[in-house]
Amino acid sequence: MKSNYDKGIAFIMEGDTEYQFYDALLLFFERHHPDCHLTKAADDIGEPYYLLTGSFGTRIIRFNNVGTITQIHNSVSWFNNICLGDSGFPWVVFLCYDTDAYNADISKFYLDDWQIFRDRLSKRRVSKIIDMAANAEIEDLFLLDLHGVSTFMQLEKELTPEDLPKGRKGSSKMKRLFIEFRKQKKTTAFYHKGERARALIDCLNMGAIISAKLLPLQEIEKECFLN
Repeated sequence: MKSNYDKGIAFIMEGDTEYQFYDALLLFFERHHPDCHLTKAADDIGEPYYLLTGSFGTRIIRFNNVGTITQIHNSVSWFNNICLGDSGFPWVVFLCYDTDAYNADISKFYLDDWQIFRDRLSKRRVSKIIDMAANAEIEDLFLLDLHGVSTFMQLEKELTPEDLPKGRKGSSKMKRLFIEFRKQKKTTAFYHKGERARALIDCLNMGAIISAKLLPLQEIEKECFLN
């Protein structure tokens, strides 16, 4: 494995839906930086990663999808074994999880756990840890672009904020929205998590979602494509 990268970027996330969103976001940023190019590859054990080339040289971008927030601390072992195998350069780590604060009731991974996790990471070759803590759930980001959701649902009339079900959790609101509109025979679409969410994600206006600043998504562009 090549080791003369100028930087490594690691995304540590809860599940497949987050993976699909951040993967699509990287491709969005690539389209807006014609001097940069992403190439998908796989290592000797079959784990996929991206190589990002530009005027800065070459960077490696890796993803760790842990499946559940309670297992996120195990990502330190992944980081040691997989990321630090590409030795000799600094890493930026993005923590992508669902909650408006990492010690909020919605999260099963509490304040002390996060601090221990960060301490363990900071002792490694990590130059920066950046939180991407979605306000309640990743679907709250999707609902920032009702035009894109309407396009995916193939609605004759575009959604408005008044059409959204009440509630805190984005995934619940999204599922109930689809159910209600199917009952009204306004759509035949279903909302799915994970890999099957990609069709919806690809309908979203990433620029609008970034501009809403619910998450500091511009930090991903900054650390991956600019700095």
